[in-house]
This record gives sequence, structure tokens and C-alpha cells, in this order.
Amino acid sequence: MKVAVLFSGGKDSSLAALLLEPFFDEIELVTFSFSHDDTWTRAADAARELDHPHRRMVFEDSVLERALEILLCTGYPNDALNYVHPIAVETVAKECEFVADGTRRDDRAPKMGFSAIRSLEDRLHMQYLRPLAGLGQKTIRAMASRYLDFEEELSERYPASDFEVGLRYALKERCGQAKVDEIFPSNHTHTRVIRRKRFVQEIKGQEDQACQGVQSES
Repeated sequence: MKVAVLFSGGKDSSLAALLLEPFFDEIELVTFSFSHDDTWTRAADAARELDHPHRRMVFEDSVLERALEILLCTGYPNDALNYVHPIAVETVAKECEFVADGTRRDDRAPKMGFSAIRSLEDRLHMQYLRPLAGLGQKTIRAMASRYLDFEEELSERYPASDFEVGLRYALKERCGQAKVDEIFPSNHTHTRVIRRKRFVQEIKGQEDQACQGVQSES
């Protein structure tokens, strides 16, 4: 089976991908960006460390225009994030039956409600997976630290390739940094995965060999 994971290159989407590894033969990491936004390259770097295929997809210009309109109208990011997120999920779902992301229990945005998820699954005959849906931020950080080296940077430095960073980038180009500071929270941070901890994989390989040895002896 194949699953496509909406991938930013941060710890959340990376951990979501790792948690799905035992259940899927192929995991494709899919990063969305807005036209000239080049933050997707951070996700490409992280994908190489996770050793899964990576693909960039670009939102249509109309999606960016509508998202920026929502940002400027509401004066805060949540509604714009909740607008672009289901579009990304649906776009990937047209190509892949199983679509996952790294949204977690305490996320306010982006986040899809139960009725929207059910509608999407029924319309497109797909399955939407949220491996981190029952986990809080502290738990996710602890679990991700076990398998990943990552660093935390201010969002204004564009460390990751998620929807918020992309919208920050686009809004700055369109309206300037002052408007970004007005709409988005100050001192907000994102994580960027630097590498996958190889020693964990080596230990797992040794454990698998030990289990096989026990089975052969029995």
C-alpha cells in the first residue's frame, strides 16, 4: 500500500511519516508551495534524511489570492490556514487513496472537522489519516527526539515548508514585513528536521535479527 503524507520538513509531519512506516510499502512525502515560494527546498532536504520519495506540488494562483484575501480580511491566520489545508488534502487524494498529515491534538489550524473529513472520504473514496491526532505537543517532541535531530527557528526565517510559512512568505512579498507582523503571532517558531538518527535504525535491525534467531530456534 501507498500513503501520501503532507510534508513540511518539520518534526510533526516527519514523525507522522515514521509512524506509518510499519503499515505502508511506499510513503511519498508531498510538499505544497505557493508559486514563487522556495521554502519547499527545506522539506526536500528533510525528505532525503527520512529516505522517502519527495514531491513538490504548487497551489493554483487562485488559492493563494483567496488565502491572502482571507488573511487581510480577518487579520489573523487561522481561517486562511483552514482554507488551504483541505484543498491540499483533496488534491493529493485524487491521486492516492491514503493521505496523511502531521496535524496534532492541540492544533487549532490547520484542522479539518469530522463532517469535512467524512465528506472528503465519501466523495473521493479515500482515507484520511492523522497519526498524531491523539498526541499533545510535549509528547510529540519527546517521540520525535527519539528518532530525529531537529532545530527550532523563528518562522520569519522560513525554516520549514508548511502552509503558515508559505503564507508569511507570500504576504511579505505582497504587503511587506509590517503586515506579516500585524497578522501573524510574534516570536512564532517552526522546527526543521536536520537528520534521522541512524543508530535507532541500526538497533531496530539488530532487534529484528534477534527475533528471527529466536523464531528459527523455536
